[in-house]
Amino acid sequence: MVFTFFCMISPMTISIRHFTIPILLLIMLLAPVPRILALFCERGSTGAAVLATAYALLAIISIVTIYRHYPYFMPFMNHLGFGRPEYALINDSNLDWNQALPDAEQFVQQRGIKHVLLDEYGFIDPKVYVPEAEFWDCQTPATGDAGQWAIVSAAMIEDGANCLWLMNYPHIRLAAGSMYALQLPRVIPPVGDPAGPPPPGAHRSLGGAPGGDVRKIFLTCIYDPNQLQPTWDGMMARFREEMAKRKAEKEAKRKRP
Repeated sequence: MVFTFFCMISPMTISIRHFTIPILLLIMLLAPVPRILALFCERGSTGAAVLATAYALLAIISIVTIYRHYPYFMPFMNHLGFGRPEYALINDSNLDWNQALPDAEQFVQQRGIKHVLLDEYGFIDPKVYVPEAEFWDCQTPATGDAGQWAIVSAAMIEDGANCLWLMNYPHIRLAAGSMYALQLPRVIPPVGDPAGPPPPGAHRSLGGAPGGDVRKIFLTCIYDPNQLQPTWDGMMARFREEMAKRKAEKEAKRKRP
């Protein structure tokens, strides 16, 4: 109860991994249930048989659910999602944390795609897993991207970016909804169009990081390690500026009558 309470009130809601301790404790609490039910049945307690049957039925349902969704447990949603897409209900590594990239490469190979635009949710070089991939920002498509194949992480559709516009076009679920593949229209709609990319003011960034797409910073350092120190120095300078700004705002509020 203590762990669950603090998980519920915590502002950290980006992933189910932050709720794993209560889940593990609940599983441990279930361990004595079969023996308890057996004792009830031996004593002829009222309703013991019904409880034992319900317990066995729930266990079977759990096993069937695991079997049906194996190995795609990360984006799993039960029937309480009422058929809504996963990206509209959960975010972050509940959906995708690069585990679907092998499925993306398999899709590319099966379709014979020689070049694919890839918008992945993470800080790696996607070519390691998908050699045909080019890093792509689904919020800022270029005119030359029209007609090309694109694979986008589900976590970039409404959370890490604002790319719901892509769902207006026929798309294919990969890895049980961790990623989506689609062929872009022959003409990219104008910015701000309901079927086109969002205007700059509506852009979102992975993790809410300020200053644009932080993934490009990581890629720059991956491709050129000499950029590590300048990048770090720049990040620290921006951090100090932000802290000084917040301090000044706090002081100004304190001095107001």
